[in-house]
Amino acid sequence: MPKTGLIFFPAFDWAISPTHPEREERLLYTRDQIFEEGILDHAEIIEYKPRLATEKDIARVHFCVPNINARTTTAHLISAGSALKLGDALMTGEITNGFSHVRPPGHHAMRIVYGNRGFCNINNEAILVEYLRKQYGLRKIAIVDTDVHHGDGTQDIFYHDPDLLFISMHQDGRTLYPGTGFIDEVGGPGAYLKNINIPLPPGTSDEGFLRVWREIINPVLKNFEPELIINSAGQDNHFTDPMAIMQVSA
Repeated sequence: MPKTGLIFFPAFDWAISPTHPEREERLLYTRDQIFEEGILDHAEIIEYKPRLATEKDIARVHFCVPNINARTTTAHLISAGSALKLGDALMTGEITNGFSHVRPPGHHAMRIVYGNRGFCNINNEAILVEYLRKQYGLRKIAIVDTDVHHGDGTQDIFYHDPDLLFISMHQDGRTLYPGTGFIDEVGGPGAYLKNINIPLPPGTSDEGFLRVWREIINPVLKNFEPELIINSAGQDNHFTDPMAIMQVSA
């Protein structure tokens, strides 16, 4: 029976400010719905507890200024470690896929880390990629970033990596932070077309979102034939999000 791993960590002790949109309620609402729908009662769902990422896990990806301890809190280590926990469960055959429902987020964190960028200090997806490569020998991995903002940090880290396919679909950077993610950002000379950006016009609805997935993203993934697909699953393309202008439904 296929099984899905789930980790939930709202990081109650980490906040940018008391009223900032990136706060624990974002996760708690979803957690309530998970309980109400009885999802955890299904035999196909395995709930895991998070673990801490180590300094070595972070150092495989980031150069932190002045050091890792200055740029991370325990919440960051747990958020990244949650992805690693599910990665281990996947590689050992306990689960067939997993969802890490955690904060702080990560996809704006670049190779060199000076501080917080777009709510992100360290890049959870990138840390997972390099961990799986080190521990299990995976090479060809795809990251599909469906957050409403361009995953500029992930792009920066893997821009010259021919074995990492990065696809980001996001609200057009001319209208939203971080102002990047255009179609001519296609990867370095040794990784041409391994970086694909799909900027969407403000107001894109379910129809446009799904059309991009079916007609662009899915064929590109099939052609690349990755050993693993990671979804950087920001939910801020939802029509109620206060910091974007998209019309995607739940």
